[in-house]
Amino acid sequence: MDGHCLHTTVTQPISHVHCRRQRIAIQSGARPVKQIHFLHSREAHKDVSTTRGSQHVVSSAPPQRSDISTRQVLHKPSSADTAKTIVDIVAHGTLCTIGEDGVPLGTYSNYILDDRGMPVLRLRADAVHTQNLRRSPRCSLFVQPGDRPARLLARCTLIGEVQQLDEESSAAAAERHEALHPFGIGVDAPQATDLYFSLHVKKCFYVGGMGANSAAEVLTQAEYVEAQPDPLREHAAFLVEQHNQQRAEDVLRICSHACSVRIDEMEHSQLLWIDQLGLYAFAKLIRSDGIVIRVPFLRPVLDERDARSTLTMLAQVAWEQERSYTPVMPELVGASS
Repeated sequence: MDGHCLHTTVTQPISHVHCRRQRIAIQSGARPVKQIHFLHSREAHKDVSTTRGSQHVVSSAPPQRSDISTRQVLHKPSSADTAKTIVDIVAHGTLCTIGEDGVPLGTYSNYILDDRGMPVLRLRADAVHTQNLRRSPRCSLFVQPGDRPARLLARCTLIGEVQQLDEESSAAAAERHEALHPFGIGVDAPQATDLYFSLHVKKCFYVGGMGANSAAEVLTQAEYVEAQPDPLREHAAFLVEQHNQQRAEDVLRICSHACSVRIDEMEHSQLLWIDQLGLYAFAKLIRSDGIVIRVPFLRPVLDERDARSTLTMLAQVAWEQERSYTPVMPELVGASS
């Protein structure tokens, strides 16, 4: 664990936050993102712990630069990757078509994805939006997760034109739709006359939540098509809920370590989201406003099991530094005296 490095980015404006040992780089703009980078290593950051009665007191020396400072690049999924992740995990959205009077009409629609991540819509043959698309194939599909924590991550609008699938492709799409959206009843019940349209995304209007400014971003077709959804997308919400409910102390310790403060200076913390490159968390110090921080991993995690192991490692490293713990390395067999 020697030389472990945490780089933390505060993604919301800070008001009266007195996290010590912070090096702040403020980007230009009307609402700047404040980036705070922290280096933690046993050689560069030594804690001296004492006990006064029942109170655990930790005094810390400021962290110094080391040879691992080259890892200070913020690691997080790209906007296109996050958009692809959102579209993948939601599978429904608001379809906006152009009405006969020129006024946009927004209606609910679920979808599946083809091998390029393009939505395939199931529409009623006699629906108003279907008639609108026959007049003009131009449309947009607004997608946003309905529940936390994914709802905090981002939202996006896919903009493009639809093309009706042929009979063979429609049959395959119907089978996949039934598998992904089973038990449809009422207005959602599949019908033999349903039509299937592929939405060819020409651009994506993206608004990031955690870790982004409030300004929207327009992604090109190439950026969207080439992007990859996060491998933890199907497990992230469960990991977040489980750690907040069952391992709250680990989350608190990770946040205190990332903010370079003692754990008893923290009032509250909450894991918000996790992806293959790192995590977002909400951290609130005593007598301070809450902030959203980004804690990147040292390497991309591979799957859910790897993510759990990495979170445990982060908490362990924070615990060791909190107590100035240095593991005793075993003596190698046959080593010369």
